[in-house]
Amino acid sequence: MLAIETRDLRLDYGELTAVNHVNLHIGQGQIYGLVGPNGAGKTSLLKMLANLIRPTYGELWINGIDLAEDPWAVYRDVGYMPDLSPVAPELKVWEFLEFFAASYGVPVKERKRRVEECLEQVKMTEHRDAFGDGLSRGMMQRVVLAKTLIPRPKILLLDEPASGLDPIARINLKRILTEIAAEGVTTVVSSHILTELGDMCTSLGIMHKGELVKTGDLDSILIEHPTSTRCLTVMLSNDAQETATIDAILAAHDAVGDVARKEETFVLNFIGDEAAEAALLKELVLAGIAVTSFSREAATMEDVLINLVSPDADGEAQLGTERELAADTQSNAASGRSREELAS
Repeated sequence: MLAIETRDLRLDYGELTAVNHVNLHIGQGQIYGLVGPNGAGKTSLLKMLANLIRPTYGELWINGIDLAEDPWAVYRDVGYMPDLSPVAPELKVWEFLEFFAASYGVPVKERKRRVEECLEQVKMTEHRDAFGDGLSRGMMQRVVLAKTLIPRPKILLLDEPASGLDPIARINLKRILTEIAAEGVTTVVSSHILTELGDMCTSLGIMHKGELVKTGDLDSILIEHPTSTRCLTVMLSNDAQETATIDAILAAHDAVGDVARKEETFVLNFIGDEAAEAALLKELVLAGIAVTSFSREAATMEDVLINLVSPDADGEAQLGTERELAADTQSNAASGRSREELAS
């Protein structure tokens, strides 16, 4: 059974389409990275998965439960952590968490133990007595994550959890999420910075203009979308002096673009396949050039993201930012309507 499944999920804010025909299939225990530029529709999609906004069209299942038939099921299984969620400045960390434990209906006798478990899980036990206004951004994010974990959700929806964190805090967050996933919790985590997600996610989805333009595991996406431009590094022996010969060979080679040189190392902007690389190496060796290293940098997810989500010539990238701003300004109103509908 899939943890999350959607079919043709769509969300409109008036004439604005924030999410357009998204089909997700996320297995239990996966860490699914939702990547895309600002305004791609990531937050709107997460809010629909958390049942904070009702979709305009489409179907949505959480752990096999159709939310159209049982919309309250999501609150039993899902923990949602929004971007920039605050921690009460006048409360100590443990007081803040106990307040939410009570809100989640944790019995009085179990609250203290559950709070301590969550503090340990996010590595904040030694800061349990710190006040909210004394926390760093990274500590605050971990406290909010601890709050989200209190009801033991089976699915975590995290919106830009690494936003604004320093490198050490990001490393700590990745380690925490990996440990949580090892316990069988399914996690969907969004970011507009791919490097925050690439090395910890079991699969990725790339969003652009409200659409899921690509989804799958990293290796599959890289194989399906090889980049045509590669970074090719050629290192020569220290006594290689045939500069003119090397320059002539590189200038005559059709697959060689820009060339950067530092001492005996040449870095080439190379457009071509493995056969073109072999031909260039052969040409250098036959010319008597002492090549000590010849290697290329493999395509990365950043390359794929740039190829799939590149700014349009007519400035469509700016339109994406406007799309996000419009969606944000209307989301609270839409969320309010959805709760009223559910209550009725």
